Amino acid sequence: MTTQTKISPGRTYKGASNEARRAERRQKLIEAAVKVYGAVGYHGATVRAICAEAGLTERYFYESFEKGEALLAAAYLAVMERLSGEVMTAIAALPAPIEMGTLVRTALHTYYTLLRENPNEARVFLVEILGVSPAVDTIYWDTIRNVSLAILRFAPGAVTRLSDQGLDLDLFADGLIGAVVQIALGWVRSGYAQPVETVVETAMAILGAVSGRFLNC
Repeated sequence: MTTQTKISPGRTYKGASNEARRAERRQKLIEAAVKVYGAVGYHGATVRAICAEAGLTERYFYESFEKGEALLAAAYLAVMERLSGEVMTAIAALPAPIEMGTLVRTALHTYYTLLRENPNEARVFLVEILGVSPAVDTIYWDTIRNVSLAILRFAPGAVTRLSDQGLDLDLFADGLIGAVVQIALGWVRSGYAQPVETVVETAMAILGAVSGRFLNC
């Protein structure tokens, strides 16, 4: 005779706890949202479509998210975590000491390649996220600023030099990442008309001038 496992908070059922199963459903919704947003945009997406893509009933949506805006923010953060993680891994693999130009080129090539290879994620990251609400805009800007600052810290001498010249590091980071993102946005909207190498060199033409003046360390 088979003994059935009693379901209760913190207990396991079919090999997974209730918390783990909820987390799995949440992750499925996030992954489904990225696909649906990539196909029809945030404003064209519905809870029903996202749940269908995730293979879940609609009641599970509200288990994890109060409204669509919360799912968009979660999808953006998931995309950003993947993008930034790949960029940081590529930079960390460079031999020390890291020359600033090599660091920037490596970061750009990794970033733009990932956008080209993952068009749904690119749309979430670049097109769908802005203008939804002030709260979502804040998440967007805070996140990309933090990534830019993290990249700069791979070259501590550059940070010191910026500080010595009386420049605001946060605003400087905003400017750097803003140029990179605007180039990416134009590229994505063009349907990736140019090869990755051309996009990287275009960004380097801008960032290289900045690097030569402020980040030569």
